[in-house]
Amino acid sequence: MKPNKKKKRSGLERRQERYGWLFVLPWFIGTVYFFLIPLFQSAIYAVTDVNIVKGQVTYSWVGMQNFVDIFTKDAEFLPDLATSVGNMVYQTLIIMIFSLLMAMLLRGGFRGKAFFRGVFFLPVMIASGVVITILQEQVLMTGGSMGNQDVYLFQVPGFNFFTEQLGMPQAVTELATKITGGFFNIVWKSGVQTVLLLAAVNNIPTSSYEAADIEGATAWEKLWKITFPLISPTILVVLIYSIVDSFTDYSNVIMERITEQFDQGYYEYSTAIGLVYFVIVLLLVGIVNAIVSRKIFYQTGR
Repeated sequence: MKPNKKKKRSGLERRQERYGWLFVLPWFIGTVYFFLIPLFQSAIYAVTDVNIVKGQVTYSWVGMQNFVDIFTKDAEFLPDLATSVGNMVYQTLIIMIFSLLMAMLLRGGFRGKAFFRGVFFLPVMIASGVVITILQEQVLMTGGSMGNQDVYLFQVPGFNFFTEQLGMPQAVTELATKITGGFFNIVWKSGVQTVLLLAAVNNIPTSSYEAADIEGATAWEKLWKITFPLISPTILVVLIYSIVDSFTDYSNVIMERITEQFDQGYYEYSTAIGLVYFVIVLLLVGIVNAIVSRKIFYQTGR
């Protein structure tokens, strides 16, 4: 008599399965309509010549010519790509260190801990990406125009105003402005990373640190032997998130170039740049994941 390998599912299991499908349904719909369909349309644009005449869109097949032009005729793409990668490396490194430091500081018990946690997540709740770019460039500086003059809504003296009043050299002023502006961007972009690392740090059992204290371990040893290994899976997630966030930031030179080409009516060429950029970012993320995953410690239960 052959054993029956199929196990009849209970009504509770079937309901749980339906709830699971309902849970992933919004993600599935969003993936299809906001990623797969636009990706397919972008692929069509990239291999055609798009012409718009009297509201009618026509496509002429050009094959891989747009992609060839990116590497053979476009003298700015590779330098811009190198700049984008270079900015990503140092920004990601600084964000990782800053987020981990803030997570370790916010882990301790002190008054106002919840307030400071909310402050670091505030940039995520207020705005991100294109929204903050619009706020910085249009709302905080020029709110509109009246005739030939700009109307300033919230114009306040910038940092360079104070350095000029102090009589500092132009080179010092530019360096100081760059540092302060970079610090603001780093803090602004560290909200999600800080929250994720804070959750990982708070999930470390206190018994691990108590056992280390009994053995006479120093704070430095506990950091490298306990904290880092146990939060390493979250570090990988934060690292990949930071890389993607840097590459897709609207101040990124490649993203600005794509937008510029699109605004000038070069739809097919801007789409080709976007697809090439997408593949390059995907490869870099895959390489980073393959390298860093070897050092990740996954705690398994018995």
